[in-house]
Amino acid sequence: MASTECTSAVSLDQGDHFSCSLSVVLLATMRRFGGEEAVEELLRESGCSRSVAYLEETGNWLSFGEAITLLDAGQAITRDRHFARHLGEQAISTVPGSAVAEMLRALGAPEEAYRRISAASAKMNLVTKIEAKDVRPGYADIIVTPRPGFPRARQHCEWTCGLLSQPPLAFGLPPGVVEHEECAAAGAQHCRYRVTWQTADGGGEEDPASQVISLKAQVTSLTDRLESLFATAADLASSEDLELTLARITERAAHETRTPRCLLAVRATPESEPRCHHLGLDDGDAAEIAGRVLTDDASTLPSSWLVAPVVSLRRDYGCLVAMYDSEDRFFPQERRLLEAYARYAATALDSATALLEANRRHKQASTLHELSRALAFAASSEEIAHRLAEALPQVVDCDRVGVYVWDEHADELVRKALTHRHPSDREPPEFTVVPDQIELLRGYVERRRSEPLFIDPESGDSDIARMLAERGAVGSVVVPISTPERFLGALIVSVMADPQRLRKCPELLDRLSGVAAHAATALENGRLVDHITHLARHDGLTGLTNRLHFSEQLSQATRRVAQVPGSLTAFYIDLDGFKPINDRYGHPVGDELLRQVADRLMDCVRPVDTVARLGGDEFAVLVQDIRSPSEIDAVAQRLASAFAAPFEVGGWPLQVTASIGRADWPVDAEEVDALIQRADAAMYEIKRSRTDEFASR
Repeated sequence: MASTECTSAVSLDQGDHFSCSLSVVLLATMRRFGGEEAVEELLRESGCSRSVAYLEETGNWLSFGEAITLLDAGQAITRDRHFARHLGEQAISTVPGSAVAEMLRALGAPEEAYRRISAASAKMNLVTKIEAKDVRPGYADIIVTPRPGFPRARQHCEWTCGLLSQPPLAFGLPPGVVEHEECAAAGAQHCRYRVTWQTADGGGEEDPASQVISLKAQVTSLTDRLESLFATAADLASSEDLELTLARITERAAHETRTPRCLLAVRATPESEPRCHHLGLDDGDAAEIAGRVLTDDASTLPSSWLVAPVVSLRRDYGCLVAMYDSEDRFFPQERRLLEAYARYAATALDSATALLEANRRHKQASTLHELSRALAFAASSEEIAHRLAEALPQVVDCDRVGVYVWDEHADELVRKALTHRHPSDREPPEFTVVPDQIELLRGYVERRRSEPLFIDPESGDSDIARMLAERGAVGSVVVPISTPERFLGALIVSVMADPQRLRKCPELLDRLSGVAAHAATALENGRLVDHITHLARHDGLTGLTNRLHFSEQLSQATRRVAQVPGSLTAFYIDLDGFKPINDRYGHPVGDELLRQVADRLMDCVRPVDTVARLGGDEFAVLVQDIRSPSEIDAVAQRLASAFAAPFEVGGWPLQVTASIGRADWPVDAEEVDALIQRADAAMYEIKRSRTDEFASR
């Protein structure tokens, strides 16, 4: 960060050293001397690269070298030996509405203006330190000392002489008389100026011309202040660009306080990154100072900084800071001006945050509306889960959403959908949680608990917290989905960084409750759809896949192996002698036997395989993605062994055998669709051979 004091290494040709109040007076003088041609000659002779527009803006600054070169060029062109002094003597009349003149008038008397000469001088230049040693009505003893690293130029001494004569003019009095007794440019340690002026009660008459100048200056100054404030208000009303508005507020605050460095450091929300707008600072220094003013106590900041809080009834946003490089003081009016611009900044931020909040709420409401429509068209619980998982990150700022559906038959919670933003999260969507192992879930299932639970690594249900922490979550919310009659499932919403994003608050609870309410209605309908779909796809007696659904499964397998080559094996199973058992023991016994056969067949295969009842006593098994022939041979052996032990039905031990046909793709069938037909044909060959063998005995 830049030092708050000038050093011997300071560059005289770069930096903000002299206010352009000097160049404003200089250009006006040159125009009176020789018109625009004289102005052009001044810029040419001085080698100044600044534009006329820049030099005529009192809020801009010049380097030491630029200012002295301009003064030297002006003297050479006009051939006025006391050119710089005469410029200073014209400052009030040339720039009557300046902030400095207005601030001096507000002090009430010339002697008070001279006592505050140090602060006033800082509005004009930053290369000297000015002290008022002895000030009384009609008299002031002023000491001017060059700051370290800056020489004292003769032209600067002359300019100072002229300026020191001006304060009485601001009060309707004749200009002061300045005696320059000691000069640093001539080798003295400092410059000493003795100023005398006519006091209003000293027996003399006030100068009517000076009074007119003073009154005009006050009107002009007030007009300028109002215009600047109105312009800022107009920016707030018309601009939709928050950054542009804040930048303009910073620029105008710097202009009105005449400070070389100004910084606006704010946060739209307590969690957001600071926004910085600055003048006279590079980005690195601005970021460092912003960090200080947003975190440090104001009493610890340099006394040469004027800090105005950017605060509204809604929130504290940050600070607007005007900075000098040394222990110069501000005028009381400047604090009020800076506070006015800080309030403007707070108003702009209030409007922007309100608009952002309104847009966010609109987006969330639209998302909930779209979610409601999407859920209305979702058929199954799984479809509903996927739509919930996709929509929730648009409603709640989160990184991971798991949607769990309660399976009341299996007494377990099954995750049906998962969305995540973290690239390393590769967990499959399907995941099962047994509530008996987690007290929180058991409380939801048994209706002992109904409210969302906020969890972090240190608090909340320890089992859930551990499970989520293992997946990288630093904060989570478990939201039950239920109706007054039953528990339907749960949402688990997590963040992988910045747990404050899921900080418990009424607004977040409202959003989550809204989603849960939509989800509950949808899942209730989904359960009915699931039940109807299950009945349509499964055998009513055994609960196995029926012929229609088996055909669908076979078609899906066909499409899959067409895209990604793999293995398929179909088994066709027909019970031997089932009809005599049915006739002898009755249909209830026959039905129970079929159910037990179904259970044994299910025990022989993996959960990913399909067991179907095709009708009567005919069954089929579809096995996919077996790694080796020996594994499929093992499945065939298990299916055959399933009929080795008798079935206990109604107190009767019934020994039942089965004919099992097998077909492997692509060995036994060139087309996958023909696979079950080949297995059926193989089963009949086995059954025929057994019949022939029995008949030959």
